[in-house]
Amino acid sequence: MSRSAPWRRFADAASAGPVAEARAPAAGNTAGGALPAGTSPARTHLHGPALLAAAVRARAGFRPATGSGAVTLDFRLAAAAGVCWATALGLPHAPRGTAFVLAALLFAAVLAMLLRMVFRPSGGWLRATGLVLCSAAALAALVLGIRQAERLSGPIRQAVDAGATVTVRLTAHADAARTGRAGKFPGAAARYQFRAEIHQATFGGRRFAAATPVLLIGDSSWAQARYGDELAAAGKLVRAGAGPVEALLIASTGFRRVGVPPVAAAVNALREAFIGSTGTLPPDARALLPGMVLGDRSQQPEDLAEAMRIAGLTHLMAVSGANCSYVLGAVYLLAALCRLPRPLRGLLGLVALGGFVILVRPEPSVLRAAAMGSIGVFALLAGRRRASLAFLCLSVIVLLLADPWLAASYGFLLSVLATLGLVLFGERCSRWLQRFLPKLLADALSLPLAAQVFCTPVVVMLQPGLPLYAVAANVLAAPVVPVVTISGMAAVMLAPVWPWMASIAVQLAGGLCLWVGLVARMVAVWPAASFPWPEGVPGAVLALLAGLLVLSLLFLGSRLPAAWHRSAAGGTAAWLQHRRRAHAGRLLPHRGAAIPAGIRHGSARHRTALLLGLLGLAAAASGIAVAVLARGGETPKWVLAVCDVGQGDGLVLNAGEGSAVVVDTGPEPAPMDRCLRRLGVDRIELLVLTHMHLDHYGGLAGALDHRKVGTVLVGSSRAELPDPVVETLADAGATAQRGSAGMAGSYGSLRWEVLWPGAGRPPPEENDASLVLRVDTASGPGAALTMLLTGDLESEAAAALLARLGPALPAVDVLKISHHGARNGGSRLIQALRPKAAVISAGRGNDYGHPAPEILAALEREQVPVFRTDLLGTILLSADGGRLEIAALR
Repeated sequence: MSRSAPWRRFADAASAGPVAEARAPAAGNTAGGALPAGTSPARTHLHGPALLAAAVRARAGFRPATGSGAVTLDFRLAAAAGVCWATALGLPHAPRGTAFVLAALLFAAVLAMLLRMVFRPSGGWLRATGLVLCSAAALAALVLGIRQAERLSGPIRQAVDAGATVTVRLTAHADAARTGRAGKFPGAAARYQFRAEIHQATFGGRRFAAATPVLLIGDSSWAQARYGDELAAAGKLVRAGAGPVEALLIASTGFRRVGVPPVAAAVNALREAFIGSTGTLPPDARALLPGMVLGDRSQQPEDLAEAMRIAGLTHLMAVSGANCSYVLGAVYLLAALCRLPRPLRGLLGLVALGGFVILVRPEPSVLRAAAMGSIGVFALLAGRRRASLAFLCLSVIVLLLADPWLAASYGFLLSVLATLGLVLFGERCSRWLQRFLPKLLADALSLPLAAQVFCTPVVVMLQPGLPLYAVAANVLAAPVVPVVTISGMAAVMLAPVWPWMASIAVQLAGGLCLWVGLVARMVAVWPAASFPWPEGVPGAVLALLAGLLVLSLLFLGSRLPAAWHRSAAGGTAAWLQHRRRAHAGRLLPHRGAAIPAGIRHGSARHRTALLLGLLGLAAAASGIAVAVLARGGETPKWVLAVCDVGQGDGLVLNAGEGSAVVVDTGPEPAPMDRCLRRLGVDRIELLVLTHMHLDHYGGLAGALDHRKVGTVLVGSSRAELPDPVVETLADAGATAQRGSAGMAGSYGSLRWEVLWPGAGRPPPEENDASLVLRVDTASGPGAALTMLLTGDLESEAAAALLARLGPALPAVDVLKISHHGARNGGSRLIQALRPKAAVISAGRGNDYGHPAPEILAALEREQVPVFRTDLLGTILLSADGGRLEIAALR
């Protein structure tokens, strides 16, 4: 056989499409123009790229679905999407210019493979696959390199590197939203933030054009900034590192609105009119309706938000692919009722989707949702359900090319996983459930179940704790969500022209929102509604095993009854036929007579499926048991625990026998409570709230839940403490006293002393009023450990503390870096103390860029190893024989 024979077979297979297969005569049939024996069909002549594309389709694709009703999914773009994702995920962290170098190398490889295919057309399948994957990676690298170059081209790079104060003109890419972390004590100014793009800046007396995405952070004067506004302001640039924005812009002035595009002005008016029309609704409906229709959570109270989170309904408060699907479906259905052609229906649906995206803001999350929600429409236009997976992969590729930084977004990952779950298992789960449930209920259960199984491993990494009743809550809430979406959108569009009808639509949607709120509040108080779950990668693996267990049970439950039924029916029929033939004399029965195939107690295929299913169940159960037992083991020894509480501080010092000294409690109750439970703390001898910012006192209720508390010390620049602090302490029977330098005490092996602030009037800035504690421990010979806990102390106050200590400057083993590693914490304490180790408590993917590169660089210069909760989770420190030991509590 010649070397070109494999390629010719490759081309022959590529040139034979579904139409040719349908028209080909059956094997052995020589009538109707069948080809004589020994001849071959005429080969379709394809040249160049067409031949290559056809060959790749034939070799890498799947056969068309048969008439049996089975749907074969198309995986041909999955590998290309994965390569694009991996490229976009890794390259932003590489040195600048790496993307262009990689793109050049990959394009050279693509050219070499094309030339080899032309001159040596053997090994087609592997080469064609490599060609596609290299082309996808090269394109992703090239686009990322171009985008990186655009973002910091010109003098803006020097301004960002220098952390300079600049005057800018920028375009808002989102509405200003109040942050949940800054300024959380009475009388403090609220902080607002939004994404924007600087298109003109003035730095060093020079004005220049730019295209730099930033996260703007400003005071309450920025509350009225809206999407699409062109604004002029001044502020300080702070580098944000690799991510969707290049820098933070800390506004030092208010803004001046330079202009508003007409479309943005019209959309803003519609949104504000709709939100204003919800004022007559009950509180829960008024809080939920803007979020479910427009993704606006500004009116949602904290208790309802927490109930929605526990019930697994938070996704209803953001614009998702489901909302886009409802809009597309409604328009498509109306067009179908008008008997419009299928292409026109799809076009109208896409036009409606574009209007919906503009109305709810074309932010990255909304564009992502629109792309995912449109997959079904494209599959419908293609006339084949098997195209849905291909369109999902194509959407991933297009979105990553449009915004490569989506690759590191958990929201993007969850959207893709949810859609993938629906594509792969939505219909299958429905079929499996129909063995036990009516079709309507099976369909309702299958969608949230398929999405939940795929998304849960990622969700538990972001927020440990499994919403145990999420599927049930979604089934209860799901029937009203489409009506809320469509009614709400109708109200938005009718308000300018038919206010009376718009108010009816608002009342209808609001009434249904009450049901969603009722479901959330009801499910949130069910027993074990937020089931404790391991953190990090082990928790994700355990969640994946649990999901596979659920799917395996559904599959076996749907298959086994059918197999038994077929076996019994087939065996009985075959036995009766066997007996009839025996009595008729056509088959003489005797001891060695062959038993008909149908009597062989079912088929080997069913027994194999049963065996594999049982093995899968055993593996999943073993994995769950191992993980649970491992989780229930002893906690490693520890002196200091830096709890993973997100973007905040929560530190625990071991006082022995279930008691501890707790310094700050993080922003939310649940993480702090979970950390103390895992550490076995049931009594707090000393509770220290270093200062009155929510990321340090917000978890107070969780720390005090079912625990006794002794002394409470607080620091603040204000005369009055926040009401939540006072009320929570009163409920626990505790009172707070102001801490100041000179206070000291001991509990077990712990000795503590307050070093800052001095007695008298505290510093005017809340961060600088943070209590600074020195803690010493001596749990055994050679195990002395000295720690300095600094709250959110900023650079000037740190310098004053060092000046006050003077010769009494302590030797420190462990330094808690102040203010989560922010730049304003400075590096003076690091340089003066040179500790053996440093710890930083910061939230994963926080919006502030903590810890700052400057702080990490200072630690590196002083050769101080640093341990971060955003990377390690909860950190445990201990000392043994003069050696500092670090462990991560996963």
